[in-house]
Amino acid sequence: MSDIQVPLEPQKTASHRLMLAVVIFLGVLIVIAVCLLVAGLLLKFSGHSPPRISDSGIFVLPHEGRIVEMQSVPNRLILHLRTPSGDEIDIVDAGDGHLIARIKAAQ
Repeated sequence: MSDIQVPLEPQKTASHRLMLAVVIFLGVLIVIAVCLLVAGLLLKFSGHSPPRISDSGIFVLPHEGRIVEMQSVPNRLILHLRTPSGDEIDIVDAGDGHLIARIKAAQ
């Protein structure tokens, strides 16, 4: 018999360790992405909607505000308003009249 010893584990070189670290890192990223995807689907189908700016549910013009311009896109009404405090853009849901977003001009 010969005295040849066969290593039980292959030698881990620096490039092997680097590739192992990359694979582990990418695996962790995939797990995080799948968790976020499941959480997003659960929120979407649970009936919860993101918080809205308007609590009243019905859009009301600001005090002494007047409509300068109005545009309509599917399910949205975009209003350019002029108020004593400055111009603003309000985006309103055309279905139920609640305020979706309000953009005010900087002064």
